[in-house]
Parts: sequence; C-alpha cells; structure tokens
Amino acid sequence: MITLAIEVLSILAPSAFLALIGVVWYYRGPEFPIKFVTTLVVDVGMPALMFYTLATSQIEILELGRMAFATLLVHIIIVLLAIFVFKIAGKDWRLCVAMCVGNTGNLGLPICLLAFGEEGLAYAMVYFAVQVLLLFSLGDAVYAGRANIARTLRSPVLISIVVGVVFRLTGFELPEAVADTTRLLGQLVIPIMLITLGVSLAGMQAKHLPSALLWSSFRIILTISVAFLLADFLGFTGIARGVLIIETVVPVAVFNFLLLVRHDRDPTEVSSLILVTHLAAIIYLPIVLALLLRQ
Repeated sequence: MITLAIEVLSILAPSAFLALIGVVWYYRGPEFPIKFVTTLVVDVGMPALMFYTLATSQIEILELGRMAFATLLVHIIIVLLAIFVFKIAGKDWRLCVAMCVGNTGNLGLPICLLAFGEEGLAYAMVYFAVQVLLLFSLGDAVYAGRANIARTLRSPVLISIVVGVVFRLTGFELPEAVADTTRLLGQLVIPIMLITLGVSLAGMQAKHLPSALLWSSFRIILTISVAFLLADFLGFTGIARGVLIIETVVPVAVFNFLLLVRHDRDPTEVSSLILVTHLAAIIYLPIVLALLLRQ
C-alpha cells in the first residue's frame, strides 16, 4: 500500500510542482501572457506534438482509431446526461460543454505520460485531439450561438492529425530534420501548459459556492461513472483503459473560460466549476490513479 502511494505521488508531483510555479508567477512574477501562450501551444506546439506522436507511434492505427471512437462516445453520453439533468434543474443547458470538456491537455497529457509512458501519451494525444476538435467546433458554436465550420477546417490540430495519419498509413519515414523539429516543438507543450494552468487557476474565484460545490460534485460523479462503465463496455484493458479513464475524469478545462470570454458571455459559473473541480482533483485523482495502477 505504501509503495502504491509513493508511486501515485511520484506520478502526480511533477504536474503539481509545475502548476505551483504558475501560481507563484501569478502573485510574484511579471504579467503572464496567457493569450499568447495559449495561441503558441494550440497553434504551434500541440500540432507539432500531435504530428510527431501519430507519425512515429508504434501503436496500431486501428487502436488509436478505437480510442478516438471511445472519446466521441464519452462526450456524447456526458452531454446527453448533463442536458437531461440541467433541464430538470432549470439550468442553462449550455453548461453541458463544461461538463464534458475536461483538462485533458494541461493535466491529462502529463499524468498519462508519467503514469503510462510514451504509449500512454500517444493514446492521450488522440483523446485530446478529438476533444479539441469538438470544443472548437460544436462547443464554440454553443458558446457563440453560431457555427464556424471554416475555422475548424483551418485548425492546425486537425491538419496535423490528417498529415500524421497519412504518414502512418503510407509508411513514409520522417526526415530526421522534420522529426527533430516537431519533437522539440512538442516538448514545450506539457511544461508550458501546466504553468499556464497554475496562472489561470490562481486568477479565478469560486462564487456562489453552494451551487459550485453541487454541480462540481455532479460532474465528478458523472465523469467517473461514465469512464469506468464505458471502458468496461468497450473492452478496454491495460494502458488504453487507464488513459481513457484518466482523460475522462480530469477536472473542467480552462479552455471553457477562455471561450466564454471570447464570446462575451458571463464566465462566473464556469470559472467556479474549474476552480472547485481542480481543488477536488487533489483528492479524487490520486484515488482513481491508484485504482488503475492496482489492476
């Protein structure tokens, strides 16, 4: 038991320390350029990491496709269940986006890498890619009140996925210069995203605390239930199962807040969900990870 606890702490500690750097930066450092850093990660670093991972991963492309399908199912199920509950409770159904879009990038990628290695990162990148495409197409349309298909098709993440899959299917070997460049660009993603997470969380406040606690608890229970049940239903085992569950249960993504601000919508409730679910993750994520590592 002590060995398991140490293993869990060793996996989560690097992510916590990097996020803590962001918190300290918020209070002690110069102004952190969140918009610039987010653009750099989403439009440059993440596409490079996505392309390099897909083009060089040893995991069968069908297995990666299976993870993509499972990710899509996760989002459909959570959205439908959330909308059903929100309708009964008389809440704005648009909150379903925050319920299903977790922090799969800032938090999920490093945890999956540290817990399951490069294979875990490859599966996690697929999950994150599907979620990003859904968020910046359907999710953005929900928050904005209108769709922008052209922007989705121009997404660097989508382009990197297509090119990476083409390289895998054709069997072309990456030129050394391309491989080294995309690998180096991809390496900036995880540490910068964790520091940015810390800065973002430090600047948020949890208002209407009883409501935030209620809906954060609902979100945690919903995602954990869907993750374990769907992983078993689809027959996922080993690293793929662990990644699917971890990526599904991570707390609410900061991207939700950024999109609401972009479209001039009140981000108060979502920012409260982000902060409360991240604080709660200090307790529930180690438990979920321990359960996965014991199996």
